[in-house]
Amino acid sequence: MSINRFLSRVAADGGMSSSNNFVVKFGRAKAISPPTGFDEMIEFFCEEAQLPNLNTAEGSMNGLYLGSGQLKYPTTRVFTELQLGFSLTANMEILKYLNTWHDYIFGEQTNPTNPKTQNRVNRLAYMDDYVCDIYIRKTEIGPTSTTERNPITYVIERAYPYAIDAVPLQFGSTQITKVTAQFSYMRHYTTMEDIRNVKDSNIPAGGKLVGEVEIGPGVFKQEYLLPSGKIIERTGNKVSA
Repeated sequence: MSINRFLSRVAADGGMSSSNNFVVKFGRAKAISPPTGFDEMIEFFCEEAQLPNLNTAEGSMNGLYLGSGQLKYPTTRVFTELQLGFSLTANMEILKYLNTWHDYIFGEQTNPTNPKTQNRVNRLAYMDDYVCDIYIRKTEIGPTSTTERNPITYVIERAYPYAIDAVPLQFGSTQITKVTAQFSYMRHYTTMEDIRNVKDSNIPAGGKLVGEVEIGPGVFKQEYLLPSGKIIERTGNKVSA
């Protein structure tokens, strides 16, 4: 395959994907109130995420046909844990929230006027009160925003932090403090979009090419029909429909 054909194929599919472009959002747990501006904090400071894997539990049978060996067959979809890593500001809001979230699960609410006693008990909260959905959007740079194109979103259902990793502190060169949390969840699903419909800043997603004329060497005048029924014109280099 020639390099020109390869580049044309890449361009037709919207370019190559970059691993450092994603957005993470948390839903709302019923009984846990996040701090002011929490959505923005998660979006800005989540520096490591995983698009969850899919696995399959299998059963097996022997001798389905005379002389045949072991035959495997799928039985259950298996969803493994999820890891998210965050950079922390000086006020450590994200770490505070994760600790508060985990404390609530085991009834460890903090009351400054009533210090905890040594013989306190832990009573599990109702799961419906502390689970929430987590949204991981894989994004790509678009004409008007670094996260404008969104080919796939993973919706993580009924998630909660089952482990908050140790936060290392040490003397030496200055480094940003970071925390990593492990989340369990019930299952996930994906929503998918075709980012090739995002043409440029003048042509919203879903615009369909309905007319085209070359008005100069390599310069085209194109008409696009938007989902609203409006027709807009674009002049410039040719954009594929």
